[in-house]
Amino acid sequence: MRSNTVTIHEKLCRWIEEAYLPQQPTERITVLTRSACCNLTALAHVTPRFAVGEGFVYAGYESYPCETIPTFITYLEDKPAYRTGALLFKFEKEDGTGFEVLVASDWIDDDNVGIDMMGMACLPPEYADRWLEFEEECSRISRSAIAYKDKVYIVGGKDVTFDAMVKWEDVHLPAELKTTILKDIDSFFEKGVAIYQRLNINPFRKLLLAGVPGTGKTMLCSAIARLSQTKGRFIVYVSGSNRHGAQFWKIHQALDMAASSDMPTIVIVEELDSYLDEDSKAQLLNVLDGSETPNNPCGTVLIATTNHPEIIDDRVLKRPGRVDRIFIIPELSDEEDVERMLSAYLGDQWREEHQTIVPRLLGKPGAFVREVALYALTIAAYQDMDGLPLSLLEESLDTLTRQIEAKDGFLTAHKRAPIGLGPANRRGNGRL
Repeated sequence: MRSNTVTIHEKLCRWIEEAYLPQQPTERITVLTRSACCNLTALAHVTPRFAVGEGFVYAGYESYPCETIPTFITYLEDKPAYRTGALLFKFEKEDGTGFEVLVASDWIDDDNVGIDMMGMACLPPEYADRWLEFEEECSRISRSAIAYKDKVYIVGGKDVTFDAMVKWEDVHLPAELKTTILKDIDSFFEKGVAIYQRLNINPFRKLLLAGVPGTGKTMLCSAIARLSQTKGRFIVYVSGSNRHGAQFWKIHQALDMAASSDMPTIVIVEELDSYLDEDSKAQLLNVLDGSETPNNPCGTVLIATTNHPEIIDDRVLKRPGRVDRIFIIPELSDEEDVERMLSAYLGDQWREEHQTIVPRLLGKPGAFVREVALYALTIAAYQDMDGLPLSLLEESLDTLTRQIEAKDGFLTAHKRAPIGLGPANRRGNGRL
C-alpha cells in the first residue's frame, strides 16, 4: 500500500517548527496551502504588485534554505511547473512595512489522491485573509493556463498544447457558410457580451457544427482557432485521447478554465455525442442552460461538432438557448467550390484538363477530394512523371470510389449476418 500523506505532512511541519519558527519574533500559524503557490509558471504570471486586501501588495518571492527537502522542479512542456523545498513570499505597504509567508512543499504518493504536491504555509495569523487572496489568484492562474494562451491548450489529451496550423483561406466550404459562422463569433465577442451582461445573462454562446465525416469540421475548427488567436482570444480544445477517454468532466474543466482566463475564450469539443452517456446528458443540459457554467465576463463560445446529431438529446437540439445555432457542414454541391478545392490540393500540378473530373466529385465530402489528389500526386512522384496526367487523377478517383463501395457493401452484408462467436463459427471438433 502506498501512502505517505501523513509522513510528508509531519515532515513539513516538523521542519517549519525546528528551522523557521524559532527565528520569528511574533506568533505564526501553519496551514495547508494550495499547490498552485508552488507552481513557478503560475507565480510568474501573477500581476506585479498584485493587491492583497487594502494597502498590501505582493512584492515577490525568494528561495529559502531547506536542507530537509531537496529542491527540484518539474516541467510542463518547456515551462517550469511545481517546485519542492521552501519559498519565502513577501507582501508590503507603501510605507515599507509588511509581512512574510513561508511555504514548504513536497510530493506525496497516496492511494486516495495519487501523486500530488503538498504545501504548508507559515504566516502571521492577522494576515491570513490576505494570504488567502494571493492563494486564490495563484490557483486561478494555474486553472486558466494563462501561460499557454499563445497556444491551443488541450484538456484531457496526451499533449498540453498544439499550434493551430490551418489558415482560414484553406478551408474549402461555401463562402456564405464560412462568413456566417465567423460573423456569429466576432459579433458575440465584440458587441454581444455587453448585451448579454445588460440582460443579466451569462455571456456564453453555443454553436454546433453537424455533418457527415470528412466534410471539414475539424479543419474549420482549427482555422477558427488560428484566426481567433490573432484577435486576442484564448482557445481551449477538449480531447478524448488520454486514458480517461471521452469523459464529460473534461468539458466542465475546459469551461472552468475559460472562466478563469480573463480573456474572450473559445472552447472546442469535437464529436460531442461521444461524451454523452445517459448520466452526462443531464449534466449537459445544466451546462448549456448556464446553471452549472462558470461565468467568464469576457465571454465564452462553445463550438461542438458531431457526425451523429441524432444521438444528441432533442432537449438540446430543439430548444433555443441550449444550442444557439446549428450549422450544417455539407458535402460539396457547387462545381466552383470543388474546382477551387481540387486545384488548391494539386498546387502547381493543376491543369485545365483536370476540370473533367469535377462533376464526379459533387456530393462528396472534402476529405474525399483531398485523398483523390494526394494519391495521384504521390503515384506521379513515385513514378517520376513530368506533371500529373488526367488519366492518373481519374484512376485515383475510380479506385477510391470502388474501395468505398466495397466497404459499404461489406458492412451492409454483415449487418444481416453478424460476425461473432455463434454456432456457425464453430469448428467440427467443437473448438471455436
